[in-house]
Amino acid sequence: MRNTFNTNAKSVISLLLTVSLLAIAGCSGGGSVTPSGSPAQDAAPESAPPSGSDGGAGGGEPELFTLRVIDPPYDYLEFVTAWELGFFEDAGIDIEFVGTLATGLTNYQAMEQGIIDASYNGHPSDVAQARAAGLKVSMVAPGMIDTPDSPHVTYLVKNDSPLQSLADLHGGVTVGIGGVGSCTSGYVEYQVLKNGYPKDDVEFITFSGGAGTMEQAVIHGDIDVTTSHTPYAEITLKTGEVRAIGNTYDIFNNPAGGLGSRVLADRIIEEHPEVAQGFVDAMYRARLWTNDNFEEAGNIVAAVLGLEEGDVLAIWQDTNKNVDPAYLDIWFDLAVQTGILEEGAITQDEIYTNAFVPADPPASDKTLEWDGVPNRVFHVD
Repeated sequence: MRNTFNTNAKSVISLLLTVSLLAIAGCSGGGSVTPSGSPAQDAAPESAPPSGSDGGAGGGEPELFTLRVIDPPYDYLEFVTAWELGFFEDAGIDIEFVGTLATGLTNYQAMEQGIIDASYNGHPSDVAQARAAGLKVSMVAPGMIDTPDSPHVTYLVKNDSPLQSLADLHGGVTVGIGGVGSCTSGYVEYQVLKNGYPKDDVEFITFSGGAGTMEQAVIHGDIDVTTSHTPYAEITLKTGEVRAIGNTYDIFNNPAGGLGSRVLADRIIEEHPEVAQGFVDAMYRARLWTNDNFEEAGNIVAAVLGLEEGDVLAIWQDTNKNVDPAYLDIWFDLAVQTGILEEGAITQDEIYTNAFVPADPPASDKTLEWDGVPNRVFHVD
């Protein structure tokens, strides 16, 4: 069962008021494009094609190729790291942020419509669902993975809650989600099935009121459990009013349970393979740098989102150069069991390409430091 719960974002507790970004459906990637409205960078018209290199009108440096993406959400830090450290620019790519996604349009539909060119949030099951629907998008690189110490999602309850572990998710327990998706409702449904109950033996409450509202709701007793991504889990735990009953690593006991998908429109892959290669190279450099500079990587994202140092927990990144097919097994099992995907609708090898083997990062990356000044801060008006 799913309901929608609206709360007034202005009433969010003081720590949560520091979270200044538009509510996005986390890694579910749903929504229609809402321009960011920044004076420094307006949203691109939907009909505008990505720019390419023209060699420079005055014979100077080649023009960077523009990839359009949505504004950064909170837990896809290696993309932000690549942007802030100049890895995309090194690869001949300029990143244009066109706004956020509200309910109604997925990243992959926006890519199909030519509104954006790349997606850095979502999971393999989301790509499989898009490909099965005929959308021409492909996973070109992995992203984050789960570890016991840096989980993708943390499940919070009020301190006096009778719920003690994920085994207690059944019997009408109310679970807050930012939107229906594989890593919000899907993870929970998968756990409920593991517990031996029908997947609808919990009640989902969708929150549309803004950043941090489901965390506020669990503190107020309006729901039983949150599906908290970073930084909301860390910020809310600091209040001392909640505790964690588990995380996504507890569900799968496998790093693949948090595997992120980094996706390009097939038109980019086919028409501009050098751009696809540059994108994969930049993301690989960023994954390795993030793992080597865990605390600083989290602070980079915090600065870009207007948060305090320490508010964003870095998430461990996949060190594989390319997509590991074995990591896709969990996602296809989850998608079929929870009804996201019909069994046999699409095969695993249809959702990704490993045609672009990333170059080894330069040795200088080992000593590279961020300058401490974000390129742009994404605040909510």
